[in-house]
Amino acid sequence: MARNTLVEITVDQILTWIDKFIEGEKLSALPSAGARAAVDAQLTHSSNSVRLASLFLMFYSTVDENWDCNSIPTGIRGQYGDKRLATELGLRNITLHNAITAFGENLGWKGNVTAARLKGDSRFGAFATALSTMPKQDRQRAAEYMAARFAESRKIVAPLPPVGDDVLTYARARALFYSLVAIPSEGNIQQFLVAALLSEHRARHGLEIRTHHVHASDKFDTTAGDIEEFRDGELVRAYEVTVRPDWKNRVGDFKKKMDGVGLSKYTIIASNVRDDDDLAAPAEMIKFLLPYERDIAVVDIHEFLDVFAMELTASELRQAVNQTYSYLTTPSLCGRADIIERFSSSVSGWLDDVS
Repeated sequence: MARNTLVEITVDQILTWIDKFIEGEKLSALPSAGARAAVDAQLTHSSNSVRLASLFLMFYSTVDENWDCNSIPTGIRGQYGDKRLATELGLRNITLHNAITAFGENLGWKGNVTAARLKGDSRFGAFATALSTMPKQDRQRAAEYMAARFAESRKIVAPLPPVGDDVLTYARARALFYSLVAIPSEGNIQQFLVAALLSEHRARHGLEIRTHHVHASDKFDTTAGDIEEFRDGELVRAYEVTVRPDWKNRVGDFKKKMDGVGLSKYTIIASNVRDDDDLAAPAEMIKFLLPYERDIAVVDIHEFLDVFAMELTASELRQAVNQTYSYLTTPSLCGRADIIERFSSSVSGWLDDVS
């Protein structure tokens, strides 16, 4: 039997949307009241397998336009379907499905299940009937709504417990941040810590911070920077965070990014700026940046950390550390066990020092 590639596309779509919501995406529009009621009933079903299967079927209806919303899609079970979806949700620490490993098997959908019909199944009958009458746009909105709900159920054990203000002082927070950015991580920890600190601070002013995979800006060139700042959905600032020794050769690329998205200022947060002969002294930095004829701020990462350790409250500092961990444990951003372990060990060591 030929493989149903639409099943694989469906799983990809689910994971893409869940990752977007984990990373801070907001729903662009709600589904209709009827569609929302139908999916809410499935999301609150007592069966973990029913909840996850409903998510799959909701998205499948947006991928396979010829599906009758009644038969069970061929290929739903196995390494490309239910097992892959469950595994990937586990990697993202999603809990709404309670870590089941194969919803198709649990629901009794064995073989090619050609005789099974959703509308005759008490667990899916009302949902399948509602799904079959949803307009195309409503299906997509309902699918995104379900993905957002699953993303909301993400639970991770934060590495930094709720310590008091007397523990997360400026000096101690600074020591923690310095230890974190010293970890070899191919730029992951450095970028995500900067993004998390910015996110905490900018939230005071209604600004949204988004960050990306560390290679997204370099490899695909589809973003304005490693970190982007938005006001009411409009890009207002972009930041490049780099620990690469050759970053000064790329300033021309950053200038192109500025011009491409219409930014009047660009910020580069780099290591060893205050020890660089071209940058440490104000006059030398002016001379270095003059050929580019743009307002480019070059900031030493340690000086950035000093300012934010001073500016943020102990609660905000703790949230920033745990948000950094959240970024690291998100597969679409990083997900590397070795880097996550180094980060956790560094935070644990810091806790030992202050306890």
